[in-house]
Amino acid sequence: MNCKKVVLLVLTLILVTSIVFAGGRGQSASGGKRVANVLAEYNEWNHVMEREIARLSKEWGWSYTQFDSGQSVNEQINMVNSAVAQGYDYILIQPCDNAALKPVLERAADAGVGVINYYDYPPGDPILQKIYQVNFDQKGVGILQAEEYVKAAGTSGKVALINGLTGAANARAREEGYREVLSKYPGIQIVASIFCDWDRQKAMAAAEDIIQAHPDLKAFLCQDDAMAFGPVEAIRAAGKAGQILVSTQGFYEASIPAIKDGTFIHTITYPPGYFGVAGMEICKDLSEGKAIPGRSKKVGFTLVTKENVDTAPY
Repeated sequence: MNCKKVVLLVLTLILVTSIVFAGGRGQSASGGKRVANVLAEYNEWNHVMEREIARLSKEWGWSYTQFDSGQSVNEQINMVNSAVAQGYDYILIQPCDNAALKPVLERAADAGVGVINYYDYPPGDPILQKIYQVNFDQKGVGILQAEEYVKAAGTSGKVALINGLTGAANARAREEGYREVLSKYPGIQIVASIFCDWDRQKAMAAAEDIIQAHPDLKAFLCQDDAMAFGPVEAIRAAGKAGQILVSTQGFYEASIPAIKDGTFIHTITYPPGYFGVAGMEICKDLSEGKAIPGRSKKVGFTLVTKENVDTAPY
Protein backbone atom coordinates (compact mmCIF):
# COMPACT_ATOMS: atom_id res chain seq x y z
CA MET A 1 0.00 0.00 0.00
CA ASN A 2 1.57 3.35 -1.06
CA CYS A 3 1.75 6.47 1.14
CA LYS A 4 -1.17 8.23 -0.57
CA LYS A 5 -3.45 5.29 0.12
CA VAL A 6 -2.35 5.16 3.76
CA VAL A 7 -3.03 8.86 4.24
CA LEU A 8 -6.43 8.51 2.56
CA LEU A 9 -7.34 5.57 4.80
CA VAL A 10 -6.36 7.48 7.96
CA LEU A 11 -8.35 10.55 6.92
CA THR A 12 -11.36 8.37 6.16
CA LEU A 13 -11.23 6.77 9.60
CA ILE A 14 -10.99 10.18 11.24
CA LEU A 15 -13.99 11.40 9.25
CA VAL A 16 -16.10 8.36 10.15
CA THR A 17 -15.25 8.74 13.83
CA SER A 18 -16.14 12.43 13.80
CA ILE A 19 -19.49 11.70 12.15
CA VAL A 20 -20.37 8.99 14.63
CA PHE A 21 -19.52 11.23 17.56
CA ALA A 22 -21.15 14.39 16.24
CA GLY A 23 -22.59 16.24 19.20
CA GLY A 24 -20.28 14.57 21.71
CA ARG A 25 -18.98 16.88 24.40
CA GLY A 26 -17.50 16.74 27.86
CA GLN A 27 -14.18 17.25 29.57
CA SER A 28 -10.80 15.71 28.90
CA ALA A 29 -7.95 14.96 31.22
CA SER A 30 -4.50 13.50 30.82
CA GLY A 31 -4.42 10.02 32.33
CA GLY A 32 -7.23 8.52 34.35
CA LYS A 33 -10.15 6.47 33.14
CA ARG A 34 -12.32 7.45 30.19
CA VAL A 35 -16.11 7.38 30.40
CA ALA A 36 -18.57 7.57 27.50
CA ASN A 37 -22.04 8.71 28.59
CA VAL A 38 -24.44 7.70 25.80
CA LEU A 39 -27.87 9.32 26.14
CA ALA A 40 -31.21 8.60 24.57
CA GLU A 41 -31.43 12.38 24.18
CA TYR A 42 -30.04 15.48 25.87
CA ASN A 43 -32.74 17.21 27.92
CA GLU A 44 -33.17 19.04 31.21
CA TRP A 45 -33.08 15.84 33.25
CA ASN A 46 -29.82 14.68 31.65
CA HIS A 47 -28.31 18.15 31.98
CA VAL A 48 -28.64 17.83 35.75
CA MET A 49 -27.22 14.28 35.70
CA GLU A 50 -24.25 15.45 33.64
CA ARG A 51 -23.23 17.94 36.31
CA GLU A 52 -22.53 15.10 38.74
CA ILE A 53 -20.66 13.05 36.14
CA ALA A 54 -18.54 16.11 35.35
CA ARG A 55 -17.92 16.82 39.04
CA LEU A 56 -16.73 13.30 39.81
CA SER A 57 -14.64 13.08 36.64
CA LYS A 58 -12.80 16.23 37.64
CA GLU A 59 -12.42 15.05 41.23
CA TRP A 60 -10.94 11.71 40.17
CA GLY A 61 -8.80 13.02 37.31
CA TRP A 62 -10.86 11.08 34.77
CA SER A 63 -12.30 12.23 31.46
CA TYR A 64 -15.81 11.86 30.16
CA THR A 65 -17.60 12.55 26.91
CA GLN A 66 -21.35 12.88 26.63
CA PHE A 67 -23.09 11.79 23.43
CA ASP A 68 -26.66 12.56 22.39
CA SER A 69 -28.18 9.93 20.12
CA GLY A 70 -31.23 12.08 19.38
CA GLN A 71 -33.52 9.14 20.22
CA SER A 72 -31.93 7.07 17.44
CA VAL A 73 -31.28 3.39 18.12
CA ASN A 74 -28.89 3.13 15.18
CA GLU A 75 -26.94 6.16 16.38
CA GLN A 76 -26.59 4.63 19.83
CA ILE A 77 -25.32 1.38 18.36
CA ASN A 78 -22.73 3.33 16.34
CA MET A 79 -21.70 5.31 19.42
CA VAL A 80 -21.20 2.18 21.54
CA ASN A 81 -19.14 0.53 18.80
CA SER A 82 -17.00 3.63 18.44
CA ALA A 83 -16.53 4.00 22.20
CA VAL A 84 -15.19 0.44 22.27
CA ALA A 85 -12.93 1.07 19.27
CA GLN A 86 -11.57 4.26 20.83
CA GLY A 87 -10.66 2.54 24.06
CA TYR A 88 -13.13 3.98 26.53
CA ASP A 89 -12.97 2.18 29.86
CA TYR A 90 -16.65 2.57 30.75
CA ILE A 91 -19.92 3.20 28.95
CA LEU A 92 -22.89 4.68 30.79
CA ILE A 93 -26.00 4.27 28.66
CA GLN A 94 -29.70 5.06 28.54
CA PRO A 95 -30.83 2.72 25.75
CA CYS A 96 -33.48 4.01 23.36
CA ASP A 97 -34.55 0.37 23.20
CA ASN A 98 -33.13 -2.24 25.59
CA ALA A 99 -33.75 -5.14 23.22
CA ALA A 100 -32.18 -3.43 20.22
CA LEU A 101 -29.08 -2.34 22.17
CA LYS A 102 -28.57 -5.69 23.88
CA PRO A 103 -26.25 -7.30 21.27
CA VAL A 104 -23.89 -4.31 21.05
CA LEU A 105 -23.78 -3.93 24.84
CA GLU A 106 -22.86 -7.61 25.16
CA ARG A 107 -20.09 -7.18 22.62
CA ALA A 108 -18.80 -4.13 24.49
CA ALA A 109 -18.72 -6.09 27.75
CA ASP A 110 -17.00 -9.02 26.05
CA ALA A 111 -14.37 -6.56 24.81
CA GLY A 112 -13.57 -5.64 28.40
CA VAL A 113 -15.50 -2.36 28.65
CA GLY A 114 -17.46 -1.76 31.85
CA VAL A 115 -21.06 -1.25 30.70
CA ILE A 116 -23.50 0.44 33.09
CA ASN A 117 -27.13 0.48 31.97
CA TYR A 118 -29.67 2.97 33.33
CA TYR A 119 -32.79 1.16 32.08
CA ASP A 120 -33.27 -2.19 33.78
CA TYR A 121 -33.14 -5.49 31.97
CA PRO A 122 -35.55 -7.99 33.54
CA PRO A 123 -34.30 -10.33 36.28
CA GLY A 124 -32.78 -13.49 34.85
CA ASP A 125 -31.74 -11.98 31.53
CA PRO A 126 -28.32 -13.46 30.64
CA ILE A 127 -26.93 -10.02 29.84
CA LEU A 128 -27.03 -9.23 33.57
CA GLN A 129 -24.03 -11.54 33.98
CA LYS A 130 -22.00 -9.23 31.75
CA ILE A 131 -23.11 -5.66 32.45
CA TYR A 132 -23.97 -3.53 35.49
CA GLN A 133 -27.11 -1.57 36.21
CA VAL A 134 -28.33 1.48 38.05
CA ASN A 135 -31.62 -0.03 39.15
CA PHE A 136 -34.76 2.07 39.39
CA ASP A 137 -38.24 0.64 39.75
CA GLN A 138 -39.79 2.16 36.64
CA LYS A 139 -43.06 0.29 37.00
CA GLY A 140 -43.12 1.00 40.72
CA VAL A 141 -42.90 4.76 40.20
CA GLY A 142 -45.84 4.53 37.80
CA ILE A 143 -47.78 2.55 40.40
CA LEU A 144 -47.07 5.12 43.11
CA GLN A 145 -48.11 7.99 40.86
CA ALA A 146 -51.37 6.33 39.87
CA GLU A 147 -52.17 5.37 43.47
CA GLU A 148 -51.61 8.93 44.64
CA TYR A 149 -53.72 10.23 41.78
CA VAL A 150 -56.62 8.04 42.90
CA LYS A 151 -56.22 9.26 46.48
CA ALA A 152 -56.31 12.86 45.32
CA ALA A 153 -58.96 12.70 42.60
CA GLY A 154 -61.17 9.72 43.34
CA THR A 155 -62.14 6.56 41.53
CA SER A 156 -64.02 7.88 38.51
CA GLY A 157 -63.51 10.05 35.46
CA LYS A 158 -61.63 10.14 32.17
CA VAL A 159 -57.84 10.26 32.23
CA ALA A 160 -55.14 10.46 29.57
CA LEU A 161 -51.59 9.12 29.82
CA ILE A 162 -48.71 11.23 28.49
CA ASN A 163 -45.75 8.86 28.20
CA GLY A 164 -42.04 9.23 27.43
CA LEU A 165 -39.94 7.89 24.59
CA THR A 166 -41.66 5.60 22.12
CA GLY A 167 -40.35 2.05 22.58
CA ALA A 168 -38.17 2.84 25.60
CA ALA A 169 -38.28 0.31 28.43
CA ASN A 170 -38.71 2.95 31.15
CA ALA A 171 -41.68 4.62 29.45
CA ARG A 172 -43.40 1.28 28.82
CA ALA A 173 -42.85 0.16 32.42
CA ARG A 174 -44.28 3.36 33.86
CA GLU A 175 -47.34 3.03 31.64
CA GLU A 176 -47.77 -0.56 32.86
CA GLY A 177 -47.71 0.77 36.42
CA TYR A 178 -50.43 3.30 35.61
CA ARG A 179 -52.63 0.69 33.99
CA GLU A 180 -52.16 -1.85 36.78
CA VAL A 181 -53.56 0.60 39.32
CA LEU A 182 -56.22 2.34 37.24
CA SER A 183 -57.66 -0.95 35.95
CA LYS A 184 -58.79 -1.70 39.50
CA TYR A 185 -61.37 1.09 39.28
CA PRO A 186 -64.18 0.55 36.75
CA GLY A 187 -65.15 4.21 37.05
CA ILE A 188 -61.80 5.39 35.68
CA GLN A 189 -61.58 5.39 31.89
CA ILE A 190 -58.24 5.76 30.09
CA VAL A 191 -59.24 7.63 26.92
CA ALA A 192 -55.76 8.04 25.45
CA SER A 193 -52.17 6.90 25.97
CA ILE A 194 -49.69 8.87 23.88
CA PHE A 195 -45.90 8.56 23.72
CA CYS A 196 -44.52 12.09 23.38
CA ASP A 197 -40.78 11.35 23.51
CA TRP A 198 -40.18 13.53 26.60
CA ASP A 199 -40.96 16.53 24.38
CA ARG A 200 -43.01 19.42 25.80
CA GLN A 201 -44.30 20.58 22.42
CA LYS A 202 -45.38 17.08 21.41
CA ALA A 203 -47.11 16.67 24.77
CA MET A 204 -48.91 19.99 24.34
CA ALA A 205 -50.12 19.04 20.86
CA ALA A 206 -51.31 15.64 22.10
CA ALA A 207 -53.08 17.26 25.05
CA GLU A 208 -54.84 19.75 22.77
CA ASP A 209 -56.23 16.90 20.65
CA ILE A 210 -57.29 14.92 23.71
CA ILE A 211 -59.07 17.87 25.33
CA GLN A 212 -60.91 18.59 22.08
CA ALA A 213 -62.00 14.95 21.78
CA HIS A 214 -62.85 14.64 25.49
CA PRO A 215 -63.94 18.01 26.92
CA ASP A 216 -64.97 16.26 30.13
CA LEU A 217 -61.43 14.93 30.72
CA LYS A 218 -60.54 14.83 34.40
CA ALA A 219 -56.75 14.47 34.38
CA PHE A 220 -53.46 13.92 32.62
CA LEU A 221 -50.94 11.51 34.11
CA CYS A 222 -47.51 12.52 32.78
CA GLN A 223 -44.20 10.69 33.00
CA ASP A 224 -42.01 13.78 33.39
CA ASP A 225 -42.47 17.25 34.90
CA ALA A 226 -40.78 19.13 32.05
CA MET A 227 -43.01 17.36 29.53
CA ALA A 228 -46.06 17.93 31.76
CA PHE A 229 -45.86 21.68 31.20
CA GLY A 230 -47.08 20.96 27.65
CA PRO A 231 -50.48 19.68 28.84
CA VAL A 232 -50.57 22.56 31.34
CA GLU A 233 -50.36 25.03 28.44
CA ALA A 234 -53.06 23.12 26.55
CA ILE A 235 -55.34 23.16 29.61
CA ARG A 236 -54.92 26.90 30.05
CA ALA A 237 -55.49 27.57 26.34
CA ALA A 238 -58.74 25.59 26.54
CA GLY A 239 -59.89 27.64 29.53
CA LYS A 240 -59.91 24.58 31.77
CA ALA A 241 -57.32 25.53 34.40
CA GLY A 242 -58.47 24.09 37.71
CA GLN A 243 -60.82 21.68 35.95
CA ILE A 244 -58.33 19.24 34.43
CA LEU A 245 -55.74 17.91 36.87
CA VAL A 246 -52.08 17.17 36.15
CA SER A 247 -50.30 14.33 37.96
CA THR A 248 -46.62 13.97 37.12
CA GLN A 249 -43.17 12.76 38.14
CA GLY A 250 -39.50 13.71 37.73
CA PHE A 251 -39.10 16.67 40.09
CA TYR A 252 -37.18 19.76 38.88
CA GLU A 253 -36.52 23.11 40.50
CA ALA A 254 -38.97 24.63 38.00
CA SER A 255 -41.65 22.31 39.38
CA ILE A 256 -41.68 23.94 42.82
CA PRO A 257 -44.06 26.82 41.93
CA ALA A 258 -46.29 24.39 40.00
CA ILE A 259 -46.71 22.24 43.11
CA LYS A 260 -47.30 25.23 45.37
CA ASP A 261 -49.99 26.80 43.17
CA GLY A 262 -51.72 23.49 42.38
CA THR A 263 -50.77 23.34 38.70
CA PHE A 264 -49.42 19.87 39.53
CA ILE A 265 -51.34 17.96 42.18
CA HIS A 266 -48.09 16.16 43.00
CA THR A 267 -44.86 14.91 41.48
CA ILE A 268 -42.28 12.26 42.36
CA THR A 269 -38.61 12.99 42.89
CA TYR A 270 -35.71 10.79 41.82
CA PRO A 271 -32.96 13.38 41.38
CA PRO A 272 -30.99 13.02 38.14
CA GLY A 273 -27.77 13.65 40.02
CA TYR A 274 -28.35 10.49 42.05
CA PHE A 275 -28.28 8.46 38.82
CA GLY A 276 -25.09 10.15 37.67
CA VAL A 277 -23.40 9.46 41.00
CA ALA A 278 -24.57 5.83 41.12
CA GLY A 279 -23.27 5.11 37.61
CA MET A 280 -19.93 6.75 38.32
CA GLU A 281 -19.59 4.95 41.65
CA ILE A 282 -19.92 1.63 39.83
CA CYS A 283 -17.16 2.74 37.46
CA LYS A 284 -14.97 3.79 40.38
CA ASP A 285 -15.50 0.53 42.25
CA LEU A 286 -14.67 -1.48 39.14
CA SER A 287 -11.50 0.56 38.62
CA GLU A 288 -10.43 -0.34 42.16
CA GLY A 289 -11.22 -4.04 41.74
CA LYS A 290 -14.15 -3.97 44.13
CA ALA A 291 -17.10 -6.34 43.85
CA ILE A 292 -20.48 -4.81 42.95
CA PRO A 293 -23.17 -6.64 44.98
CA GLY A 294 -25.88 -7.75 42.59
CA ARG A 295 -23.91 -5.98 39.82
CA SER A 296 -26.07 -2.93 40.51
CA LYS A 297 -26.81 0.14 42.58
CA LYS A 298 -30.35 1.26 43.37
CA VAL A 299 -31.95 4.70 43.20
CA GLY A 300 -35.21 5.28 45.08
CA PHE A 301 -38.04 7.80 44.73
CA THR A 302 -40.26 9.97 46.94
CA LEU A 303 -43.66 11.59 46.51
CA VAL A 304 -43.59 15.41 46.45
CA THR A 305 -46.62 17.47 47.52
CA LYS A 306 -47.20 20.94 48.98
CA GLU A 307 -46.21 19.53 52.37
CA ASN A 308 -42.62 18.65 51.43
CA VAL A 309 -41.94 20.61 48.23
CA ASP A 310 -39.49 22.98 49.94
CA THR A 311 -37.32 20.18 51.30
CA ALA A 312 -37.54 17.46 48.60
CA PRO A 313 -34.30 16.98 46.61
CA TYR A 314 -34.28 17.56 42.87
